[in-house]
Amino acid sequence: MISQANSALLQQTFGFSTLRPEQEPVVEHVLSGKDSLVLMPTGGGKSLCYQFPAICMEGIAVVISPLIALMKDQVDVLKNRFDITAAVAINGLLSPLERGEAIKRVESGGANLLYISPESLRSRTIMRLLKKRLINRFVIDEAHCFSAWGQDFRVDYLYIARFLKRLQTEKGLHYPIPVSCFTATAKPKVIEDIQYYFKKHLNLNLNLYQTSAKRKNLHYFVIKTSNEEDRFLKLVELLQAEEGPKIVYVSRVKRAEGLAEDLGRR
Repeated sequence: MISQANSALLQQTFGFSTLRPEQEPVVEHVLSGKDSLVLMPTGGGKSLCYQFPAICMEGIAVVISPLIALMKDQVDVLKNRFDITAAVAINGLLSPLERGEAIKRVESGGANLLYISPESLRSRTIMRLLKKRLINRFVIDEAHCFSAWGQDFRVDYLYIARFLKRLQTEKGLHYPIPVSCFTATAKPKVIEDIQYYFKKHLNLNLNLYQTSAKRKNLHYFVIKTSNEEDRFLKLVELLQAEEGPKIVYVSRVKRAEGLAEDLGRR
């Protein structure tokens, strides 16, 4: 179990009295400075598994994320929902002034979480910046991007180990920087690829934490329709059955626009 002091900090910063059963062993593992690979479905609370330890621990956690939108969303949620301003994102969409301010916040110690893309690791500015800070962990989000068997392979992910080696050398560290990999889903081959990569290049053994991908709040149905008109009428019936927003997926932009117009007329 996490300490009483950390439990109080969890309540104070995030408003949660306890961690979920699947979160607690991961958080304990991260706080202990060990390496991990965490498979947790979307909505399962995996972000908290590295955000909370980053706030508990001295130094800064560097979060590698493949999408600028994901970085912005996490920084905005921490700030707007939890009033946590210790998270900073540095990416190519920032203006020179915004980028300069973000760098100053990291340099001054005003950030516990730094979100960057894997491509940013090739930047001299990022290397210079991280050399000045105590780094408690590297977090790799969407870790399936390591594997060609994953649904979104990103070749720049394969540069991470090389960067970590260089950073550890230039900082004069005699120990490896801890690593945690997170993803919502991964086939056995993808898991194998991720663990093999870190073992081969950094001699790290990623302890696997895998929760069920089942989502109790999702239900699936197949409804038979005889023709296009029947399908449209059934869709209208479904949309009117309950209050609240819905999402309708179709195969093409033109089809989406036409369906939106037809529904609008209804």
